[in-house]
Amino acid sequence: MRFNFEKAKKAQEVIREKLQIRPLSKEVKLVAGCDLTFLNPYKTPTVGIGAFVVLKIPELDIVEIKHLFMEVKVPYFPGFLAFRELPLLVKTYNSLKNKPDLIVVDGHGIAHPRGVGIAAHLGVVLKTPTIGCAKKLLFGKTKEPCKERGCYEEIKDGKRVIGYTLRTKRGVKPVFVSAGNLITNEEALEWTLKLTTKYRLPEPTRLAHNYLQKVRKGIISENTQLEEENGS
Repeated sequence: MRFNFEKAKKAQEVIREKLQIRPLSKEVKLVAGCDLTFLNPYKTPTVGIGAFVVLKIPELDIVEIKHLFMEVKVPYFPGFLAFRELPLLVKTYNSLKNKPDLIVVDGHGIAHPRGVGIAAHLGVVLKTPTIGCAKKLLFGKTKEPCKERGCYEEIKDGKRVIGYTLRTKRGVKPVFVSAGNLITNEEALEWTLKLTTKYRLPEPTRLAHNYLQKVRKGIISENTQLEEENGS
């Protein structure tokens, strides 16, 4: 499948115009984390598995877990992750019985070359508050925060603050936090730290990632067994 970069950039411009970076408008009672994995990440098309884990605030008890499959035909290109992963994430979200008040996404919000990372894109499509919490810096300039939990440094695009580099656990690599939609960068920072317990990643996305790994391993193991039984 040939990817049209110019068309994708124009789509991001349209999404950017619809972004609302503003304070949360209601109390957060349910928060979700979402993630995606692929049966063969180095092949396109491939089969993607999307998952949402919904947690209750403040206990962080699991309320609902959902995963769905979909054929993914769009390759990965830096800065255009949403075009590969968004359709499956939206499909999985729509299958939830318990819709979250806030979604944490394994990816970037407005800390993106065109201001529309996957968390921002998802937030606009779903009309739901979202936070981007990524493991690597995609765009902007920042400094290394101190080694203690809770230390952070601004991520800047020129003079404009577009997110934060946050240390969620003493001595481990920081994460890169930015508002997605319907939330401020300051609230995104606060919520990310609040949702992070004893691990590097916030519980919603950590649980979604771990759950997907179990699903994926189960499928691969099952497929391998079937191949052996069929003499493949």
